[in-house]
Amino acid sequence: MTSRSDLWDEDAAARYAERAGEKFAPAVLGPTVDFLARLAGSGPVLEFALAPVRVAIPLVARASA
Repeated sequence: MTSRSDLWDEDAAARYAERAGEKFAPAVLGPTVDFLARLAGSGPVLEFALAPVRVAIPLVARASA
């Protein structure tokens, strides 16, 4: 069985950041958070597959503001 540390070593993290980096650029992330905040309205938000915490953190920050 493969452990998580075998899957997510420094090389894997660097490859992920290189491939997904543009998805989390402010020009993309801002409108994404705006869209999700509009969908949620004043209600709670549940995000499945929270791997991209780069989306969840600004969304939570928006709700706390």
